[in-house]
Amino acid sequence: MTQVKLYSKVAVDLFYEQVKWSIWFFFFVTAAHVIGLVIASKNNASIQGFFAFSTYSVAIFMLVCGIIAAYSFLGYYVQQGITRKDLYAGTVISIFFLALAVTLIPLALNGIEHLISTFVTLPIDANTYMIFDLATGWFSASGMFFLDIFTFYLIGWLIGIGYYRFGWLIGFGFIAIAIGALSLNSFFWTGSSMIPWIPFISIEVSITLAAVGSLMLITLLLVAIRLLTKRIPIKM
Repeated sequence: MTQVKLYSKVAVDLFYEQVKWSIWFFFFVTAAHVIGLVIASKNNASIQGFFAFSTYSVAIFMLVCGIIAAYSFLGYYVQQGITRKDLYAGTVISIFFLALAVTLIPLALNGIEHLISTFVTLPIDANTYMIFDLATGWFSASGMFFLDIFTFYLIGWLIGIGYYRFGWLIGFGFIAIAIGALSLNSFFWTGSSMIPWIPFISIEVSITLAAVGSLMLITLLLVAIRLLTKRIPIKM
């Protein structure tokens, strides 16, 4: 008898659950941004626009979601009869759409902020340094942002799987692997890494080469996670 593939249902369920988390997350980030605008206005200072303002916090949000996915979803779905293969495929699909959603939400809020600024002067610094250079265009900036947060989720997922499968001691080794992957990801987009094991390159970073490097890193992470979860024992 042919087994019914349930990865699409898993994908919908995981996306729905995590996008609810993202709504709460953006509620607090928006509140922090508004408070920052008020403080900057009173001190004749300026802050970044919402898209740039939320960049790092969104990346951390995706990293945490990836860690939680390993502990909260793996055991639950497998005990419900979902195969590890379907869970893996469904999770990857849900990550794609979650990354797309948390890319579009700050873009939309940034657009609303820009619209408001046509009526009210807002203390936003358009020249603030940003890891994602919006001068290259919104499409490129959004694409880079999407690949970056997609990678952060996978790295969080890898950390969670490492701890889930091997325990705390070996799990620390996955922290080291994650730092290496984060450094490599940073190197692709900025020419420098979090730790000095990759030499700094002073030449201008090519978006095309950065995207190729980022996609190769994503592929490597996806393969590693699939191999780790293929026959992973489920903790009761």
